[in-house]
Amino acid sequence: MSRGRALVLGALGLAACVPARPAPALAPVVVHAPPPAASPPPAPVARPTQLLTRGEAEQFGLALVNEDRARAGAPPLTWDATAAAAAERHVRDMARGGFTAHSGTDGSVPEQRYTEANGEDLVTENAACYGDGRARDASVEGPFDPAAIEAFQRAFMAETAPMDGHKRNILQARHTGLGLAFATAPGSKIVCVAQEFVDDYGAYEPLPVRAKLGAIVRVAGEVRGPARFGGVGVADAPWPAPRTPAELLKTGSYSMPSPRISYFPRGFKTPRPVAVEGARFSIDLALDGEPGLREIQVFARFPGDADATLRAVSIRTILVER
Repeated sequence: MSRGRALVLGALGLAACVPARPAPALAPVVVHAPPPAASPPPAPVARPTQLLTRGEAEQFGLALVNEDRARAGAPPLTWDATAAAAAERHVRDMARGGFTAHSGTDGSVPEQRYTEANGEDLVTENAACYGDGRARDASVEGPFDPAAIEAFQRAFMAETAPMDGHKRNILQARHTGLGLAFATAPGSKIVCVAQEFVDDYGAYEPLPVRAKLGAIVRVAGEVRGPARFGGVGVADAPWPAPRTPAELLKTGSYSMPSPRISYFPRGFKTPRPVAVEGARFSIDLALDGEPGLREIQVFARFPGDADATLRAVSIRTILVER
């Protein structure tokens, strides 16, 4: 079941400080397939003929993704255990509820699940499971049919534009890691999957998962090459509310919320400048506004992009309560 998953981060008009250049544009975080590789095609991944344990299934799923990336000239991904924990939480939820969506029955969204698994980077999700809304006694432990695992991967890669969000996510050259998980139910031939793709370009100081309205949080860290620090954004989303599988089956594509306010280094139009020393940045922010899910976003510049273009490299969530 296809779910478009382009993430849209809109640019904002910001108050000026002096001296100032225009605030950089926060480009849509969309995935683009890289150009075909000039090198010979990679050796095919061995296709198992027996049922797979959980660990074997995870490695097979990673190998299939890297095989498709190699054919397109994209670098291989490494296993990300933190992203895999977020994937396990979501795929278990989908399989037990009989639905496919990017939101969970607890109201959680991909970046929240990744944050609550102790993730600190940018994560983008592919998900596929049932579509009947039936409750099942599903398990993430296996055993798993390798043919069923590959069936969803082939379905993702067979997508055509403009409904090719899963395929573009798989082939995004900026991804660095992947965590995934599978789930299945007794008597079912379907193996559900959640793939969590990670863009790891920095190290960041911890943020609280929950905080009181008005609390001050320090957003700080270092952005690694080839990325260069660009700015910090704060976005608002409603407090997560439980949803039924039937409600989730009616949802479509998921977009991470656009920043309500953005902060840039000194010299740009910004409400308050971000302190920058080399690769390190820091700013103290108040969790103002209304209670809800707050998203703390870090943006960076990449080689080949226009100077004014920034892309998200970290999105973490904080549940803000009174």
